[in-house]
Formats: sequence, C-alpha cells, structure tokens
Amino acid sequence: MEPRIRFLDQLNYAKAHGIGIDIEGVSYNHRHPQDVISIMQSGSYMVDYESDFTGHITAIHINNVDRS
Repeated sequence: MEPRIRFLDQLNYAKAHGIGIDIEGVSYNHRHPQDVISIMQSGSYMVDYESDFTGHITAIHINNVDRS
C-alpha cells in the first residue's frame, strides 16, 4: 500500500475516533481527510503524534517544514 493511502487511512481513523488533527495550529477536525492530504501535497510537512500517559494517540499535529 502506498504511503499516501496509509496516511489517509490514519486520518480517517483519527476523525472517526475523535482524535484532533491540526495543520500549523489550525483545526482540521471538521474537514474531510482528503483535504488534509491535498494541503500536504503543496509543500513539505512533518507529522507529530501527541499521546497521553498511556501511549494512546490524542492528537495529530502537521507542520510545514519548508520555510525559507
């Protein structure tokens, strides 16, 4: 399976389970996961997974790392 499809599956899972998704600090919980993929294709982004003390993912933070 290609990485883009795997990540889209992760975003769909996160949305279905109430896990917060943000890009550059802006919430994308209300957007379709494909919208997130489209934005990420326009630059270089890093994904950071935030977890609670038990190791469960509680948020996905996506930040642009292609700043000049």
